[in-house]
Amino acid sequence: MVKTHDRTGVPGAGRIVSCVLTIGVSLSGCAYPREAASGANSVTVADGDELRALLEECRRQHASHVSPESLAGLKRDAGDARRFAEQQRRHREGMQRAMDTYNRGVCLIHGAFTMKEERDGRLQPVEDADGEPLDFEYLGSGFLVSDRGWVLTNRHVAEPWWNNDAIAPLIARGLVPKFTRLTATFPGRTPTDVDPGTVRTSHDGVDLAVFVVTIDAVHALPLSEGNARDLRGQGVMLLGYPTGLSALLARAEPEVAEEAITAAMDTASLIRELSARNGIAPLATHGTLNDVTDGKLIYDAVTTSGGSGGPVFGPDGTVIGVNFAMMRGFQGSNFGVPIRFARPLLDRLTEE
Repeated sequence: MVKTHDRTGVPGAGRIVSCVLTIGVSLSGCAYPREAASGANSVTVADGDELRALLEECRRQHASHVSPESLAGLKRDAGDARRFAEQQRRHREGMQRAMDTYNRGVCLIHGAFTMKEERDGRLQPVEDADGEPLDFEYLGSGFLVSDRGWVLTNRHVAEPWWNNDAIAPLIARGLVPKFTRLTATFPGRTPTDVDPGTVRTSHDGVDLAVFVVTIDAVHALPLSEGNARDLRGQGVMLLGYPTGLSALLARAEPEVAEEAITAAMDTASLIRELSARNGIAPLATHGTLNDVTDGKLIYDAVTTSGGSGGPVFGPDGTVIGVNFAMMRGFQGSNFGVPIRFARPLLDRLTEE
């Protein structure tokens, strides 16, 4: 609102223009001096003592007052924040170690076996329609857990006929499965032959096994000492070889893949060719640990055939389980064996 007061009553004389902007302001607990008396030339204010009292009250109510109790609370909050930041840092470093260092200890397992039957007191290979021995071939994952060359994997990888619905009827008819090839290939290394006689399986009936390889200068993966139940809702990472050679060829440089395929004659030679060109490396997938039961870790990190036997890393970069199964048609629930089931198996090897 704009008002013009003419003090002289003479047109054109000096005018005082005052702009009045009304704003509703509320200061909690802060009192205003009494309104000045109306009139153009008369102004009344609170006396000096009253004004000082009002200002002191306003200052007191708006002061930043920190009591010993509130200071202790601030210190606790700051400590909690530091601990959380440190935990997050350790988790990041743990996952980074798993991807940069421990992945060198995750191997591609290639196996082939045939079925034999007893004839004339000897085990003879069963032949197919063309007179060739039947040969069953597969790929899986495993990882080094000791500088003694112990590789932990699934039992169904180390003994592929175990709990195999297709092989069970053949075994029931008296046929005996026998390996014709078993190798473990670590990143940057040539395939290493595995003696099937070194395979040891879990006595707990869980899907775990260990075998021995000759390998050096490869870091063994650290196994978790904690309770996986405490990690529910936190991040996990899988390392392994899901989809086997298909994923390795897809991830390789085009010229590397083409050279390896051209030089190869079968699965074993393709693995050798990829290895010679540094084309063997595990795939990392990430997810969340959704639940832990007495015998299973349940997570949504993606996996598929070929990833069986790979390590499941917890948020601190230690192995909390061994990947062993997936729910077909739904990647939201995949399964691992808790690492605690591996300890009796490793203890047996130590005693031997």
